[in-house]
Amino acid sequence: MSATATPSAPAVTPPPANGASRQRWTIAEYQQMARAGLLDGKRTILIRGEVLTMPQPAPPHDTALSLAAEFLRKICPVGHYVRNQQSFNVGTDNDPGPDLAVVPGSIRDYATDAPTRALMVVEVAASSLFDDTTTKAELYATAGVPEYWVIDLEHRQLIVFRDPQPLPLPPGLGATAYKTHLTLGPTDTVSPLAAPAASVAVADLLP
Repeated sequence: MSATATPSAPAVTPPPANGASRQRWTIAEYQQMARAGLLDGKRTILIRGEVLTMPQPAPPHDTALSLAAEFLRKICPVGHYVRNQQSFNVGTDNDPGPDLAVVPGSIRDYATDAPTRALMVVEVAASSLFDDTTTKAELYATAGVPEYWVIDLEHRQLIVFRDPQPLPLPPGLGATAYKTHLTLGPTDTVSPLAAPAASVAVADLLP
């Protein structure tokens, strides 16, 4: 899904021409805004301190999301569960709100704080393929998520990211990227790293 900036959180770059400062939000501040009703019930995410408003998903997105959720729940490892379009804390100013995340623990473990770790994350890309495969891929890799899937609806394929590794250049950047990228078509099958004995056909994840 594509995202647009909500008026409550202007972009942090470039700086305003008149020299005025712009606000970057932390996750704590973002959660306070939500509790105070300032987000007005919108579905939002927090990326690098900027609050983005997500559009209403279309039926193909919802179908792919449901298909992937059903598969993940069947193969979810013991001691983990699948979160559906809920918060995921990957840094002080990042909550990308993944479509699906396989996280450790149980539902009640996150009654007050969002998870910071996940075995696997899945995003369904309708019009957000670029952001999902760049910005979000970097965030999930930096958070140490071992495996990240992007269900690409436009091209009817599955993009699999694995092996998060620190970027060697430039020194001190502190960013991480996925070393392994796989692009699979409808006739291909894939097994999650967290459940190597299970497999799913890409076609079974597509609407």
